[in-house]
Amino acid sequence: MIEHVDYSALNARRRVLIGLLAIATAIAVVLTLVYPPGGVKRTRAAVPVCSASQTYDCVGGKAEVIYVAPAAMPSSAAASR
Repeated sequence: MIEHVDYSALNARRRVLIGLLAIATAIAVVLTLVYPPGGVKRTRAAVPVCSASQTYDCVGGKAEVIYVAPAAMPSSAAASR
């Protein structure tokens, strides 16, 4: 038969060590996200500002949207609802 071993709680020194390791890991993860390894440079693409007659490929250009109103339902479909 297998003996049942009671749970023994961690002592204070071990708990502090686990807490410090957790904090150090969290700091390392945040710093890796903020300052990625390899010195990756993050730059924005140079996009020109729109001139008076330009409407695309620039900052402030317009987007044309085609909106088609839904067609009316046939009377037979409306009666079945």
